[in-house]
Amino acid sequence: MVIFSGKPIDAEMINQLLNDQGIVTLISNKLMGSIAPWQVSAGGFEPVEVIINKEDQQKARELIAAFHEAE
Repeated sequence: MVIFSGKPIDAEMINQLLNDQGIVTLISNKLMGSIAPWQVSAGGFEPVEVIINKEDQQKARELIAAFHEAE
């Protein structure tokens, strides 16, 4: 399931955060984000997505919420 969708730099930070906590992730559209970043920005049509297993959803949402509060 997609847990995050947005800019490449944000997706990388979320990906690393989740990996550090033992959540297996997959990043979708990463190559497109490096080739044409204007297309994957918040208003773009192909955002970079962080994908996780459905059973990790609750833990991932809590980690992402804590991450955004700390920013």
